[in-house]
Amino acid sequence: MYKLKYIILFIIVFCTSQVIGFAQDPVFSQFYSSPMSVNPALAGNGNASWRIVGNNRSQWIGQGLDPLTTTSLSFDGKIIRSKNNESNYIGGGIMFLQDKGLAGAYKTNSFNLVLSSHVSLDAEDESGISVGLGGTYSNTMIDFSQLTFAQQISSSGFNRSLPTLEPYLSNVKPYFSMFAGVTYTFSTENNNFDIGVAGYRFMKTNRSALNDPTQLDPPRYNFHAGYQTYINERLVLNTNAIYVLESNLHSFTLGMNLGTFLDYSEVPTILNTGLWYRTNEAIIPYLGLSYRNFQAGLTYDIPTSTSNTALNTLKTYEFSLILRSPQRGSKGIPCPWK
Repeated sequence: MYKLKYIILFIIVFCTSQVIGFAQDPVFSQFYSSPMSVNPALAGNGNASWRIVGNNRSQWIGQGLDPLTTTSLSFDGKIIRSKNNESNYIGGGIMFLQDKGLAGAYKTNSFNLVLSSHVSLDAEDESGISVGLGGTYSNTMIDFSQLTFAQQISSSGFNRSLPTLEPYLSNVKPYFSMFAGVTYTFSTENNNFDIGVAGYRFMKTNRSALNDPTQLDPPRYNFHAGYQTYINERLVLNTNAIYVLESNLHSFTLGMNLGTFLDYSEVPTILNTGLWYRTNEAIIPYLGLSYRNFQAGLTYDIPTSTSNTALNTLKTYEFSLILRSPQRGSKGIPCPWK
């Protein structure tokens, strides 16, 4: 157990110290349920006037360890609509994101503010372009008093009252960064397609627990696409994919969801079942339910990697909850992420 604890501590400190800098970036299996962490141009793009989205991801559960949890809470919507064409709008949103691990000894908080704009490209409002711009303020806190180090070992085990003899470790300085994105959408009554790209951390930021000014986080780029259509009067197909590129690291996730209508009211109740695959990491089954203005989703990551046997024995769950406004647009296809 101590060995596994050191592995997880090493991963967390390494991520806050090295150039790859994964720790401050959200890693959601249900990335589609966290639109502003995918692309700021998606702020306000849903079929509703506004939405509140909450995500909670708990990973590395098991072996008596405290899990690493990632939590986000966001609010976005359409701020101003064009009087001549309601398909043209200015949107915006705010998002709070937190990573927490080792029973709170490690914690990262991010506060994001986003503005977006959507413009139709034709008279039928079938094609459109959205652009988004945002800023984020982030801080990382490491409570070294809650951690154990080799210098604290004694004949009776670890003694936290002993000095750690790690004078160079410190909390990571807060930083501010910018991000931007663009999406193209083609939408009809029975089909919807969108594709986009977003970039995060255009400003180089130092994020080191070792006071090393040369350790900078690189930009991160998201490439994403999605398609929705009706299969028949009872089934709707939703597919999407995302490719994340950061320095020389990358990941690709793709999958699909089938929505089954359980009734035919104005805002129908829909049972969602889906399956996603993240390259060299996990197969991710999804189960969700949409009822009136509420939607809930649950995923479980099934590890597929053979390189981290110890971590593969741990469990990862993720839960999402979305509340949408009662107002709906005329072209909306029922979709878990809109």
